[in-house]
Amino acid sequence: MLNKLLLVGAGGAAGSMLRYLCQRLWNQQFPWGTLGVNVAGCFLIGLIWGFAAKGLSEPYRLLLATGFCGGFTTFSAFSQEGLHIMMENRWLTFALYAAGSVFAGLLATYAGYELTKSI
Repeated sequence: MLNKLLLVGAGGAAGSMLRYLCQRLWNQQFPWGTLGVNVAGCFLIGLIWGFAAKGLSEPYRLLLATGFCGGFTTFSAFSQEGLHIMMENRWLTFALYAAGSVFAGLLATYAGYELTKSI
């Protein structure tokens, strides 16, 4: 059990640090960093899901899906940034951010999963 926790923790630490860097670099007038990491994380978890169906071992799933993707993507940052945008009465920006996050995330997860079928 300790080995599994360490894998999840190591992946989560790496994902969280990378998310922080992306947000610091790209969140300006629009939360591009958070949107980008959420879509990229969705694509990555789609890949992992597809490879898991092909026999990706549990340690790799724990490290990458539970750990890295769990630390890299974040609904809490999305909701905080979305609320901030709404409180500024920037409704069109919020609508684009929310719709983009949901639809691009779903599309990226599907694309990642489908890509594994050809590998």
